[in-house]
Amino acid sequence: MARQFNYIITIHNKEKLIERVLMAILMCARDNSHVYPVLDGCTDGTEKIIDEIIGAYSDVPITKVFAPNVHELLSINAGLRKADQSGDGFNIVLQDDVLLADFLLEKKIAALYDWAGPQLGYVSLRFGANFSQDAATSDSHIPLFQFAENAYAYYNPDSQMLMPGQFTYRQVPIKSPVCFPFKLVREIGVLEEKLAPFAHDDFEYAIRCLKAGYRNGVFAVRFRSDLDWGGTRQGGHIPVSPMIKRNIGRIREWHGADLAKVAEKGESTEVFEIVGLAETARKHALMAQEATYAALHRHHNWRSRSLAKLRSIKSIFTG
Repeated sequence: MARQFNYIITIHNKEKLIERVLMAILMCARDNSHVYPVLDGCTDGTEKIIDEIIGAYSDVPITKVFAPNVHELLSINAGLRKADQSGDGFNIVLQDDVLLADFLLEKKIAALYDWAGPQLGYVSLRFGANFSQDAATSDSHIPLFQFAENAYAYYNPDSQMLMPGQFTYRQVPIKSPVCFPFKLVREIGVLEEKLAPFAHDDFEYAIRCLKAGYRNGVFAVRFRSDLDWGGTRQGGHIPVSPMIKRNIGRIREWHGADLAKVAEKGESTEVFEIVGLAETARKHALMAQEATYAALHRHHNWRSRSLAKLRSIKSIFTG
């Protein structure tokens, strides 16, 4: 029997992109799929567009979930709780700026978990890392190293780059997209809501999985997520840096001994080819990687120039 797939999309005011996001999911979805768009405080035309898609495409069920502008962590949990977690299946969780483009996605995810066996837990399709050996005691707010990235979202030249169909174990998978097997949700639960509204929820969930005897990892598939498609949420939430500092402190308080153990144990960085890749697909992935990296440089150069201009203007008035 085919496994069930739940697609959970956290959405905040994405009317310009949401049709493309949902249509890409529907291209990946098969007979045992269910889509859960989580409308998190949307005030634009996003819901109307989703309703139109629901009316036009009846083959794959789409169930709306509503959240009151609570940000990604609680939105994901709302989707996980709404979705059926019984039996054998997987939750593919993604943000509203991700276009899945691997139309054999479900077949590949099933092949990965069949290959790895029942102890494969939480998996990112984008990005991951291992804990630094002093993760439990260091002053670092992001105590990670040995990063691995999908070629389609490759930003860090020091990371190990994965081509589509390749997998590597990593202790901490990082969103998005990510995969939560149903049995993981039943056994481990959902993301820790005391870390809301965001920051290090992947980190904390990974520790719980490792403590329960699972191994986590990164599995590369094809998708698109441009920098210009980023967040639309304006104000109302604590800045990122204080949240990271607060949450890593909480995680060390809750899981210090377990974090020390899993960090000391480490994880292999060997790369495995789960699904073969045609040469044309390899070339396309490398082209995408180059374009992504160039876009990142343009983005940061623009930000640097803008900040320098603001400082220059400020100096005129402040002396």
